[in-house]
Amino acid sequence: MKFGWEIKTLDQIAVNLDSKRIPITKADRISGEYPYYGASGIVDYVADFIFDEETLLVSEDGANLLARSTPIAFPATGQYWVNNHAHILKFENKITQRLVELYLESIPLEDYITGAAQPKLNQKALNSIPIPVPPLPEQHRIVAILDAAFDHIATARANCEANLLNARAIFESHLQAVFTQRGDGWVTHTLDELSTNCDNQRIPITKSDRKSGEFRYYGASGVVDYVDEYIFDGDYLLVSEDGANLLARSTPIAFSVSGKFWVNNHAHILQFKAIATQKFVEFYLESIKLDEYITGAAQPKLNQKLLYSIPIPIPTEVAKQAKIVESIQLFSTETQRLESLYQRKLQALDDLKKSLLHQAFSGAL
Repeated sequence: MKFGWEIKTLDQIAVNLDSKRIPITKADRISGEYPYYGASGIVDYVADFIFDEETLLVSEDGANLLARSTPIAFPATGQYWVNNHAHILKFENKITQRLVELYLESIPLEDYITGAAQPKLNQKALNSIPIPVPPLPEQHRIVAILDAAFDHIATARANCEANLLNARAIFESHLQAVFTQRGDGWVTHTLDELSTNCDNQRIPITKSDRKSGEFRYYGASGVVDYVDEYIFDGDYLLVSEDGANLLARSTPIAFSVSGKFWVNNHAHILQFKAIATQKFVEFYLESIKLDEYITGAAQPKLNQKLLYSIPIPIPTEVAKQAKIVESIQLFSTETQRLESLYQRKLQALDDLKKSLLHQAFSGAL
């Protein structure tokens, strides 16, 4: 630690206002203009306020204390209400408040949190966290540098995220163009006309009964394990039978597999005469919404009958199918390259932010 810095605890540099917190159940809240804060930020707006000052709120409980998907320390200003899921800290100096906010975001808190199912950072544990506090001029310098750098990082991150979305949107637009601008020789078939269903060969194995091995064990969204035996050997198309991803589509619901593998009863398994037809159908299913074919909201399901009712527009000639598949695969490869590039840039920006915070609080900034 640099000369002139001190290690202090929050009860030495801030006043805790937790005793002024008042929770209001959702049913009892009267809607209004004042922010109502909880563990992770604003959760509602109410008709009255209990605070009218600048404070730092720190999450007291909730899964985010460990997940850290959103900030666990955040400022509150103006007139507002706070429930009993966030600690309230009042500082004499705004710069010190901002410094503490940045510091709490830069360190892991696992050592101070109790409860795995219901993580909690109680007041005693919060006050035990050692905070490196430099002299006030150094606090100003650190906060100014970090805030300026983080503004630039936020802009760069927004650009990367936009480019990532654009890459995916361009690919989806290309798919739509391929499947809607049909030429001569296209017909509409259903999957039972294009493929052989092998669902009756599937065998689920509970996790406790699986023997670890080299062969892929597939479920609704891809490989879920590796086992010591296989029941399929060849080229197949797997299509999710159930699961939230049928609606969310965060991962593919149709995916080609080859070689030796096992499949449980959460994925339909289809075999085609030509690999070009298989890949064409895979890309087509990924290009359309399936909501109208899915039953169950709590447990979405695409049963075999509804899967077979999906109309598939496809060229009759396998050679034409292969040509279309080749063009889509080239586009897909380039899209994946761009997505990988932007993901690496996003990771690099996150790493840069962590590095700056480490330098700041080790006195090396």
